[in-house]
Amino acid sequence: MKIFTPLSAICLLSVPLVSHAQLSNAQEKDPYASIYDHVIQHNADNAVQYCTDLQTSLDSKSSDVRHRAFVQLAEGWGRVQASYILGDYDMNAMDYPLMVDYFHSGNEDIHESIERLVARDSKPSTALYKNSYKTMGAIDSVMFSGEWSERRKEFAEVMVANVCKRFTQISDGYKANRDAFLFDVDRGLSLVVNAEIEHIYKTRDWRIAQVSGLTKANLGETKPEHQQYPYSEASWAFIGGVLETNKQLLGEDQQPNVATIAYEKHGKEGIHAVQVALASSLEAYKNTPVDHNFNLNDMIPIFQGLLDVQKAFYRHLVSQIGVSANLIDADGD
Repeated sequence: MKIFTPLSAICLLSVPLVSHAQLSNAQEKDPYASIYDHVIQHNADNAVQYCTDLQTSLDSKSSDVRHRAFVQLAEGWGRVQASYILGDYDMNAMDYPLMVDYFHSGNEDIHESIERLVARDSKPSTALYKNSYKTMGAIDSVMFSGEWSERRKEFAEVMVANVCKRFTQISDGYKANRDAFLFDVDRGLSLVVNAEIEHIYKTRDWRIAQVSGLTKANLGETKPEHQQYPYSEASWAFIGGVLETNKQLLGEDQQPNVATIAYEKHGKEGIHAVQVALASSLEAYKNTPVDHNFNLNDMIPIFQGLLDVQKAFYRHLVSQIGVSANLIDADGD
């Protein structure tokens, strides 16, 4: 049977083709593609670059150069972890965050172990046999808890190489799973929102309350040694990274993002409540003088702001955008 006629050809030629520019424009306006490309992938790519910068800085004689590079990576890592969803698309990637940062995992005193290993004469590549010895906390310890030396540099080179390898795997993993995210955008949105809620909670409780004496267990008792990076004092930058990712995902002026999706799903009231609470947290963060970081009274506004963000997610937003929240401890107890 003849199925392709000259008329068929005319009809096909008459169908307007979607240009590359039109396709790109549509993708730019798609909030799901924008979340993936401009937040998740973008932040992962930046972390790779920041890690390369830290590697380069190890050859510098300037302690300020080395310190700035580590602080920049800590901030970039905070941005990545705040919306980390790769493990839900690739089982091998579930443990990548633990391979980058051992904070709040295990009972071993990493600083004490690293100092003991530095004092010995074994090769760094042999001495650092545990993954936990090659993570961000270990780098913080070896680079900033003692006088910089060739021995510490050799240890740092092994540690930073390991962390950079993981960031590259994260960046490449996101590139490989973009289509899977966009194939089921409802699932993707649920993963992103739950990642936000989880890391807002952990930032409030682990990184602020437990350090500043704002939990029921340590009320009024500050514990600066419990900071994520106590020797470089880069913990504050990590917290800023978490907040900035949430701003990218929720901010009115950052659309298309989760706010755009909320408006499409008639969730204006819910997104507004989250935005107000997040703006309050960001203002409190930025208004805290550097030498007041983690002081009990100075941390109350940001602690309360993050608690309000968490509650606003639960009470006003998740149901309006069709997301089932997984977590935990919405009251901050």
